[in-house]
Order: sequence, then C-alpha cells, then structure tokens
Amino acid sequence: MKRHAVHMQADIGKAWQSAERWHKTPVVLKIAASEMAHDGYTFGVTENEVWCTEEVPVKYICERGYSK
Repeated sequence: MKRHAVHMQADIGKAWQSAERWHKTPVVLKIAASEMAHDGYTFGVTENEVWCTEEVPVKYICERGYSK
C-alpha cells in the first residue's frame, strides 16, 4: 500500500498501535509538528484524530528510533 500523506498521532500509545499494525519491526518518530506549522506546513485531521501532512523534512524529526 502506498500512502499519499504522512500520518501522525498526538498520542504515543495510538502511534504505537498504528505502527505495530503495519510493520513487523515498528518505529515511532517524534516530530516537531509545532515548528513545522510555524514554518508554514499545513496539517489536516481525520475524524479518528489522525493528523496528516504531505511531508516531514528530516530537520523536524526530534528523535529517531524512539522505542516503546
């Protein structure tokens, strides 16, 4: 499946739940979304509280390999 947007969760538990559903070895990244918004990136939110954006440049990744 190819996604058309980056899907994000504000709740870390929900992020892990989603990641584990799609991958055998899930990874959750912490994103500086407020900085992205300040810099002009736009976000949408679905009815089930999933935040979406077109891209997340590397400079907004706060933590890589965030573990459960």
